Amino acid sequence: MNRRSGTGVSRGSSRAGRWLAGALLALGAAIAPGGVSAAMAAEVEPGDAVYIGGKEGYGGTGVFPIWSSGVQEGDPDYWAYCIEHDVSAETGLLGVAGGLDSYLGANYFTDPAVTGKVLWVLANSFPAVSLEDLGAAAGVPGISRNDAIEATQYAIWRYTDLTFDAPWAWETPDSEAAYWYLVNGANASPGLTPEDLQVTASVTAPGTPQTAGSLVGPFTVNTDQASVVVSVDPAVTITDAAGTAVDPNAVVDGQELYLDLRGSTVAGSATVRATAVGSGSTGTVISVPTTPGGTPTAEDHAQSIILVAPETAQTTGEATVDWAAQPGAVEPVIGTSLVDAADGDRVLGWNGGTVIDTVAYQNLVPGTEYTISGELMRKSDGQPTGITGATTFTPTVANGSIDVSFVVPEGYAGETLVAFEELFEGAGGAGEPVAEHKDIDDAAQTVTVETAPEVPVPAIGTSLVDAADQDHVLTSGGGTLVDTVAYLNLTPGVEYTVVGELMDKADSQPTGIMGSATFTPTSANGSIDVTFTVPAGFSGDVLVAFEWLFVGDDEGDEPVAAHTDIDDAAQTVAVEAGTSVVPTTPKPGSGSLAVTGAAAPTVIVAAASAALLAGAILMRSRRRDVDA
Repeated sequence: MNRRSGTGVSRGSSRAGRWLAGALLALGAAIAPGGVSAAMAAEVEPGDAVYIGGKEGYGGTGVFPIWSSGVQEGDPDYWAYCIEHDVSAETGLLGVAGGLDSYLGANYFTDPAVTGKVLWVLANSFPAVSLEDLGAAAGVPGISRNDAIEATQYAIWRYTDLTFDAPWAWETPDSEAAYWYLVNGANASPGLTPEDLQVTASVTAPGTPQTAGSLVGPFTVNTDQASVVVSVDPAVTITDAAGTAVDPNAVVDGQELYLDLRGSTVAGSATVRATAVGSGSTGTVISVPTTPGGTPTAEDHAQSIILVAPETAQTTGEATVDWAAQPGAVEPVIGTSLVDAADGDRVLGWNGGTVIDTVAYQNLVPGTEYTISGELMRKSDGQPTGITGATTFTPTVANGSIDVSFVVPEGYAGETLVAFEELFEGAGGAGEPVAEHKDIDDAAQTVTVETAPEVPVPAIGTSLVDAADQDHVLTSGGGTLVDTVAYLNLTPGVEYTVVGELMDKADSQPTGIMGSATFTPTSANGSIDVTFTVPAGFSGDVLVAFEWLFVGDDEGDEPVAAHTDIDDAAQTVAVEAGTSVVPTTPKPGSGSLAVTGAAAPTVIVAAASAALLAGAILMRSRRRDVDA
């Protein structure tokens, strides 16, 4: 690598001299990370994108931290060495994983024999083996991390970019000693293949129903390693088919294992996990783009690197089994959780809806049919609501859950509802329940129904005017009045009728002059006109409109709104006083009035005329004041 990755020796003596000179300019050791941790890291598969961190080690050599998730977070999962010395290095971006055939370079790494040597070096160097083990094998106990990295990188380049041993610019004698250990070992070996580096571990669960009080199994372990470590969560003694305990740290390929549940009666489940040391991701080639987000190609790529799993890496396989309770030994148990189906909380809309009660069960017999039957109860008085639900099911495992739905109609606003559940054997839900959950104070099986919102009450107000000139004075001979009825809070699309009557303000008695209008509002608020025809005979009177609002056109029902204020000036009209003789016949709608047929005395007529004239003058004066 020409940039960032390091220096070394190339194929010719002149290039070797340049490499050596470059090595002498190394800046020294970089700060090492706080340990190597790749246990349980995800295997890197061809096509995966991995994040390449900044190079660590001496300035001329180094190793790249790799995050298999594609995000630099926590300790790196893997490490990678350069297999392409003369190509510039890029870090802080995503590289693409692939097999050996995905290599984009053109150096000696394309030779299968060289590939085998490189894989041997990877498998026998740091971090595939610990510093302690590498130091012991190379005869340099206490070798430093950077020396081990330098020895490994030079050994790889010795095969990928040279065909001979060059005078590398060793930082320390320990580095040189480790290098010769790796090269001599690789030369003595026929080389490794990717298959040699594969690590597998898997567990197959038993295929038949299992029951407590027995040996649960068999679990079959498969691995390509000499042995694996087996663990059980939660911890259970592992035996063979005869019930004899086995060593969980030395389980071999094809071995059948059992969980000793002979002392247990309850239903449960457990996960059996086989763990092998190492990772099959070692030897994966990472192709690096020259720019973030770019696609590396043979013509345009940064340094190619090869993955190595640290000695802490593990490959695991697992299988989970459920078992039923020992028949007759343990009673079934249920518990419930009631929520609003719409949003999963414990508050239901005021107008009702669907609630779901998730019933968790334990100790059922797999393959047996059961029915969960429930009813919602009022918490306020503990009485049933009649809202019921039921679900029939056949569990495949002893422990699990099932949902029961309840449809709550409108009419329970402000109530708190609690689900009571019973579990029966069979499809009908008959007989004695085998389990129940009925706790009126259990918050988990409780929902609250929201309080109903206040409904706006319809209201009306009126304004009565002379239809001829829109004032509040009618001529003495009568005419037409229009009462504009303003309404609020009606229901659009519903038919309404406004009914009105004119009242005599003097005695608050009805005049019998009626008016009405039927309409269907398109919005909640608006207005409608009601017309009254006032005949002659009301001169000098003051008339007030009373209005009543009904739903529909049936006036026999109770009104939904009314405006009957005898003192409301807005719904009042004065009839001008006339100059003629006082009529001897009753006014329309005024009820019975004694009629003598005799002419009124002159004094009375004069007095009456003066009063009417004064009233008319007063009315006109008031009109002028209002108009002004």
